Amino acid sequence: MQRKTLNDNAEFACPIVGTCLTIAELRRICRKFGDAVPEAASDYEAHVFLVGQAKITASPASKYLQKYLDKKYRKELRMFWKTEDEAELRRLWRERADAGDVPGPFWALMSHPTASNDLLRDVYGEVHMLSHRVGAANRADLAKLSRLEDKLAETTAALEDSKAVLRQAVAVWKTRCRQAMEELATERAKRQAAERERVSLREAIENSAVAAVRRDRDILRDQLVELADRLRSTEAEAGRQALLLERMHADLAKTRQELADRDSEVAALEASLFSALGEAAAAHAAHAEHHVDDLEGLAAHHGEACAGDCAGNCPCPAGGCRPGSAAAGSSPHLVGGSLAGKRVLYVGGRSSLVSHYKVLAEKFGCELIHHDGGREQSAHRLWELLGCADAVVCPVDCVSHEACSLVKQACKGCLKPLILARSSGLSSLARSLAELGAPAQ
Repeated sequence: MQRKTLNDNAEFACPIVGTCLTIAELRRICRKFGDAVPEAASDYEAHVFLVGQAKITASPASKYLQKYLDKKYRKELRMFWKTEDEAELRRLWRERADAGDVPGPFWALMSHPTASNDLLRDVYGEVHMLSHRVGAANRADLAKLSRLEDKLAETTAALEDSKAVLRQAVAVWKTRCRQAMEELATERAKRQAAERERVSLREAIENSAVAAVRRDRDILRDQLVELADRLRSTEAEAGRQALLLERMHADLAKTRQELADRDSEVAALEASLFSALGEAAAAHAAHAEHHVDDLEGLAAHHGEACAGDCAGNCPCPAGGCRPGSAAAGSSPHLVGGSLAGKRVLYVGGRSSLVSHYKVLAEKFGCELIHHDGGREQSAHRLWELLGCADAVVCPVDCVSHEACSLVKQACKGCLKPLILARSSGLSSLARSLAELGAPAQ
């Protein structure tokens, strides 16, 4: 913890300087900081100068005095630093003070980081009263010495001329009595004037206090009325808000019920849709296989005719005509006219429907691989997926323009079938898959 400095205890700077420094140390420190205190100055003037410097934040004299006291009383600082308990600090102070060791423990307590203000004030009070007692004792000794000297002078004068001394003493006594009576009368007049002034001031204060109390009472009464009106308005508004909140809760419960009913309807419609799509996919696959068989028979018949009649003039390639030999990407149909065993890349769409997209693709007999259209997945990943895809479906309502343009260029360069679907819904994907799986006309 940070120790307290002289600036932290500025209010105790006077007793710290007066108690913890000797007169010689006080003079030496004052000489160290210039000619602010001349050699002819009194001890009191030197004390006042150093106390004033101690109260100035970060002054050279304050810093030097802090270090000087820490070095001078380092033993006491270590003793008091060992504890943070206030009761233990009081016990240590009492033990050292009763033993007559005041300056070091006084500085240790004043700079202790955990010493409370109550403890500091108690210790300061003891030191303050101790200085009074010491001063009183010195004054008593001086007064006693003065009386003894006067008595010695009076005795000596009496021996020399007792009568002259007696007359002089009587004259002095009369003069003093007269002066005392005059001073007494003056003091009595001053006291009477002071009493009258005190009574006048008390009446003025009482009248002022009564007026202030009445003024405060009127202000408080007005505030009370205003607060009561505001309270009634607040209670009325709270009632209206409570009724509104109840209606909102009722509307919310009704809306939640309607949403639950709609969710049930949507689930039923999705089940019906998947069932219908499955039946459509099965019928489509059977139709595609039948159409492929027709194409193969036609091709075989045409091959035989070409072999017999137009061996040199047939426009077919040297190996004969093969079904589905048209360049991929020239139409939105797969070579062979079937989705069975194919991979379809779906670019974009709704992330919440990806699992439904894949289930729908399985019903068409193909595998659906997905790219999010650039939301999180990179364009490099799109190229990787394009390399292993047989066809591409891209919904234009749920994909970025950059991804859509990239898909168009890639499919054009790779000669892959591409369908730009109008929406990212399941029915749109079903139409696109049906179009991809339909045999080319």
